[in-house]
Amino acid sequence: MSVSSEIETTRSFGEQLKTLIKPDRAKLDPRVPPGCIDGMIADLPLLRDDAVGAIDARQAKRAATKGQGNAASMLYELVMAARFSCKLSKLDSEVLSRMGVGRPMQTKVVKSVLEGAQMVVQAYTLFPDQMRLAGVLPADMDRIQALTAQLSTADDVQEATKLTSKEKTAARNAAHKRVKNAIANIIGAADLAFLDNPERRALYRALLPTKRSAGKPSPTPEA
Repeated sequence: MSVSSEIETTRSFGEQLKTLIKPDRAKLDPRVPPGCIDGMIADLPLLRDDAVGAIDARQAKRAATKGQGNAASMLYELVMAARFSCKLSKLDSEVLSRMGVGRPMQTKVVKSVLEGAQMVVQAYTLFPDQMRLAGVLPADMDRIQALTAQLSTADDVQEATKLTSKEKTAARNAAHKRVKNAIANIIGAADLAFLDNPERRALYRALLPTKRSAGKPSPTPEA
């Protein structure tokens, strides 16, 4: 069972328990830790909202990673094409050296691609006439600079979504743990409080998560 399914199951049991305990607060409150019931009720929306937020954050992270990869790939290809053209045109060794010809680039490493792009732009600033003879145009430099900016932005977003996803997932998991503990406390208290009321006692016990019930929440009990 996935983590998100487990959290949704816990939330469902908690919502059912919230309905069940309404007429029983006077009997249950003395038997559970202070704030247990109200804390569980307050945490239940967090399981739904934070779970959605965590999913949104993961989707944003994947989108940012994809955007970063696309920009890096395009920039890599453009830099390599400029190097290839200048090498075929047999430009001076100094020009080729300044462009980074012969220096490896790692397309999946942002820093490597950005450094390669910077070398080409700087070489064009120093040797525009020679590089234009090899077919490298100012428009190519504009595109390299635009992709460089795009890649830098995508890298920043990707790093930011890592933190956002991590924070939201941590908050959701903390709320999930609190709700699970509260459910156990409340059901344990009800088992004692309704020792002489087997039917009521059974309603609470039915909301105790088990391996069998984890996959399918029970119907909402009547209060």
